[in-house]
Amino acid sequence: MKKNIKPIRIIYSLLLILIFTAMVSCNPKGNSAVSSFKIYYLNKDGMGVSGTGYDLPDGDTMEMVREVLDELKKQPSDYDLRPVILGDVSVNTVTLNEGVLMIDFSTGYIKDQGREEILRRAAIVRTLDQIDGVDEISITVDGSPLNDINGLPVGMMTADMFIDNAGDEINSYERTKLVLYFANEEGTGLVQTTEAVAYNSNISMEKLVTEHIISGPLSNGLYPVTDPGVGLLGVTTKDGICYVNLGKEFLVKQGKLSDEVVLYAFVNSLTELPNINKVQFMIDSETEISFGEHSYLNEPFERNLEIVED
Repeated sequence: MKKNIKPIRIIYSLLLILIFTAMVSCNPKGNSAVSSFKIYYLNKDGMGVSGTGYDLPDGDTMEMVREVLDELKKQPSDYDLRPVILGDVSVNTVTLNEGVLMIDFSTGYIKDQGREEILRRAAIVRTLDQIDGVDEISITVDGSPLNDINGLPVGMMTADMFIDNAGDEINSYERTKLVLYFANEEGTGLVQTTEAVAYNSNISMEKLVTEHIISGPLSNGLYPVTDPGVGLLGVTTKDGICYVNLGKEFLVKQGKLSDEVVLYAFVNSLTELPNINKVQFMIDSETEISFGEHSYLNEPFERNLEIVED
């Protein structure tokens, strides 16, 4: 009589499933199937950055930050990659304050101020920015702000400041100079300035300009025209008109700034771009909005240089 082996096959299949599940749950670090977290390293030729999967255990934010910083110092198992933090560079201090992670490196960090330092910076920021609780990253060197190749402070950094190319590589970056307008000390006029910035080429220039006006000036003697927490809901340009869609918090003016100073900081900065002639403000996608005591946002604004100081 032929044996019925179907139940045996079912039991065998269930055992295989259990074994496979156990193997996955015990997967070692470095297997990207376990975690979507990636640590970014410098490519062997120093011309790019690549991400590799890493199983970062859940825990306190600062514990995860310290573990990642330790990993960035180590030689990856893939010898086509190089550590990001060099052996002679030490981490002096690491602090976290309201989402801003501040890392102070020793002097050795700035011995290379060229392309490789920017890529190392990109790898550090792209890696740490994945950790819950870390919103922005600031790098200092022996207590002094990190400057770019033009001698300007790098400032706060986020992952989207660095270009993401095909795959997991960051192989290039764009630099440009923006002509921007910020408030004078009295809040009664605008001052023109030029800022050299690095940016992700996937971001439109009008969005880049708008973000920099919201975040405030880099230079001393200039003053922001709005709270840096103002939400930017969208920026698009059509037929020479740039439509800037801001959150309602934009309507809360800061200090003693005049309506014109706030509005024309955006308008004059954006109309410096060759494809923009006017700026239409929107608040939560609405244009029938009053701003301050005397200004209305229902019509596009043209450039106004009369309030710009010589």
